[in-house]
Amino acid sequence: MPTVTEHGVSGPARYIAQTTRDVIRRQQDAVTFSRQPAFDALWEAWQPCRNANWDGEGASPIELETYQIAYRLIEALPHGFPMPSISPEPDGNLQFEWYRDTRRLLSVSICPDGTLYWAALVGLEDPRGSCQFYSEFPRTLLYWIGRVCT
Repeated sequence: MPTVTEHGVSGPARYIAQTTRDVIRRQQDAVTFSRQPAFDALWEAWQPCRNANWDGEGASPIELETYQIAYRLIEALPHGFPMPSISPEPDGNLQFEWYRDTRRLLSVSICPDGTLYWAALVGLEDPRGSCQFYSEFPRTLLYWIGRVCT
């Protein structure tokens, strides 16, 4: 669940923080806002790839740490943003992809140390880079998801 930061210590401030957590929890339970399909897709992508050579061609295993980071990344994606498609990579990373068409896509490779390597294609633009994921969804990636999906 997204983190609700409490800045106040008064009774009303605690009440507002708890109410916000309750609203977020109800939204996540609603079909429209559910992240469960993304969590299910993550599990299905990771489960058969936990052992070395999962592709029969020498692929590295996808570590539990990579799965956990990907899970937290889904949790951190703000409401209203589309969920990615998810697939394993032979180098042991997981890939999130937002795809609209052949000239509008964003690919993010998730490493077990929390590094996110990304590349986008939006028309003639082809930016790429890397960032570290801690707990907040990287703003750079939100920008490119918006560019790809609108």
